[in-house]
Amino acid sequence: MAKKATINDIINGAKKYLPKVDEERLLRAYEFAKKAHEGTLRNSGDPYIQHPLEVAKILLDLRPDEDSLVVALLHDVLEDTDVTVDDLRKEFNDSVIPLLKGMEKLGTVYYRGRERQIENLRKMFLAMSNDIRVILVKLADRLHNMKTLEYLPEEKQKVIAKETLTIYSPIAARLGIYRVKNELDDLAFKHLYPDEYKRLLDDMQETTGMQQNIIKKSKSILAKTLKDAGLEVEIEGRVKHLYSIYKKLDKKDKNYISELYDIFALRIIVENEEECYKTLGTVHKNWTPLSRRFKDYIANPKVNGYQSLHTTLIGLCPKLHNQPIEIQIRSKEMNLVAKYGVAAHWQYKEQDGYSIAVPEQKLKWIQNLVSLHENLKNNSEFIESLSIDIFHDRIFALTPKGDVLDLPMDATPIDFAYTVHTDLGHCCKGAKINGKIVPLDYKLRNGQMVEIIKSNAAQPNRYWLSFVKTSHAKNKIKQWFNSQDKDNLVKMGKELVNKHLTRFNQSLLDPDLGILKNYANKKMTIREREELLEKIGNGSIDVMSVIKKILPEDTVLKTPLKEKMASAVLTEGVQLDKDTEILITGDKGYKTQIATCCMPTQNDEIIGYITLGRGVTIHNKNCKVLKGHSDKRLIKASWSTRKEPKYEVKLSLKRQSRIGMLRDIAEVFANAEIPILDIENIRHEDSDMGEIIITASLDSWETLNDIIQKLEAIPGIFNVKEID
Repeated sequence: MAKKATINDIINGAKKYLPKVDEERLLRAYEFAKKAHEGTLRNSGDPYIQHPLEVAKILLDLRPDEDSLVVALLHDVLEDTDVTVDDLRKEFNDSVIPLLKGMEKLGTVYYRGRERQIENLRKMFLAMSNDIRVILVKLADRLHNMKTLEYLPEEKQKVIAKETLTIYSPIAARLGIYRVKNELDDLAFKHLYPDEYKRLLDDMQETTGMQQNIIKKSKSILAKTLKDAGLEVEIEGRVKHLYSIYKKLDKKDKNYISELYDIFALRIIVENEEECYKTLGTVHKNWTPLSRRFKDYIANPKVNGYQSLHTTLIGLCPKLHNQPIEIQIRSKEMNLVAKYGVAAHWQYKEQDGYSIAVPEQKLKWIQNLVSLHENLKNNSEFIESLSIDIFHDRIFALTPKGDVLDLPMDATPIDFAYTVHTDLGHCCKGAKINGKIVPLDYKLRNGQMVEIIKSNAAQPNRYWLSFVKTSHAKNKIKQWFNSQDKDNLVKMGKELVNKHLTRFNQSLLDPDLGILKNYANKKMTIREREELLEKIGNGSIDVMSVIKKILPEDTVLKTPLKEKMASAVLTEGVQLDKDTEILITGDKGYKTQIATCCMPTQNDEIIGYITLGRGVTIHNKNCKVLKGHSDKRLIKASWSTRKEPKYEVKLSLKRQSRIGMLRDIAEVFANAEIPILDIENIRHEDSDMGEIIITASLDSWETLNDIIQKLEAIPGIFNVKEID
């Protein structure tokens, strides 16, 4: 059992890097907190004061200032005791009051529902943008709570562990505090997936001895080679943490640690940046590098300030039989940042009587948090923006002038354009990557040079909302559509609805918009019908969801592809198109067919209904048609694990001729990994208008709808329709 922290541990730990620390002040904070929490026990049975002591001890690793240690000792008194702000002000100077108020705001219980959680998340990020020390104390607080999680009921353990893994751990990572992040990850992993945790822990213990020998041997070989090259270095070995290994195994679809080659790495620490590259040249000269695994985080630092060279070598340790070994090369200063993250950048200055934490180079993503909070109207938008931006890996892309833009993973040229300037995003017509034209939903990669092709005639496209990754781009696109006058939006909504009505061979909207009168089982006034079209026009309502509600189900289902799917007869053990089958569990020998009422796909749970003279009809398990029918005629059914069946679909694309259109069309199918079986380009005489007929192989009606939507977004395509 680990030794429990004492106030002497805190004082002695602080004196190592704060020689002028006020020992009496720390002791006074401890005594104040001890008295305030007197008589209160933790779930572990320890006196409550033990928790603030452990939080302060954890915080010592981040080399906080004196105020931060005082706040760590006092962080729960405002929320959990009768102590007031005035009481604290009498005992301590005003510099700790804003920090303690920040901790009080973050002290709400988190397992009271999603809305409460999101609101606290807002407060957390706002606190972070004002004074990073509040978050550092909060992370230490969460880490100690995770270390004592076993004393809570199992249900609460899982809720808190899940929250830790999805919120606190990413925050620690984004701040570069990987020591805290890795420990939070492993503790959350232990409580969320106890069986997998135990199996990996046992597996790791079995292989640890061998790993340590390999690390020792590799360090020795590396050290001698670098010394012979005249380089003075420190070499450390590190083994991946359990949760990191678990994710790696899951990603690579493997089961055992022995199947991975990069569970450990060697870290070479040199004096400065110049020696980093000299060291890199030496190791690449002596051993074979894997080019696809080289990363230069010195030239392109991570968003949290992390810098290092990463390379993977083959042949470093003969015992590994040429298995690759990861090498990290960094300077002493870079290593400090890697250990302490953003805390390594912060200095403390007096301002208006307060000790304010000021970054040497404040991280841009922290600066954006307040504006993000102010610009988003509700919690659902806020959490969507966080999931888009804050918790994802980053990439770095270059402008033609060589400026570096920091973007989330899988960002597109549209994200890039809006990051440069809103007007550039609004008039984006196309994009070039390293001089080559790419589609606007192309996923950017690290180090690419992006050139935006603009046109004064261009304007945002509603389809962009389906693939942009940054909250900034998404918000600006929505704002553009919302800023269009109502008449234009209603007109755009009409055009979208009419396109789909044409597709289903229905009459177009009349002046009274009569087909919308009974939308969603509600009698709508003319004004409400126009408001519905306006929402379709600005992209806030999906047009297909409206079509499904205003047209009879049979009409929507009655398309060539649907009919092909409905007419496909399946029998037990017989494959459809040599690719799919239904397995019936129960009596043998039934012929089976797909129900046209619900059209289940292999993503749905299914059930069979015995139909006299027709065998078994396969329904979605939740199909409303089955309600009220006899349970005696229901039979269990399940899909096989084989792939979706493929159906030939013929599409008619009405178009205006332009250079590059066929390429854009082909990109839509290529990105969706859908083969084009045939293509016919029909030109109209004495006109630049024409028609393209495409035959493709699709797996579902949903895929067809997605493809049609993407094709209609291509400039110059006026109508896309499925034909016989």
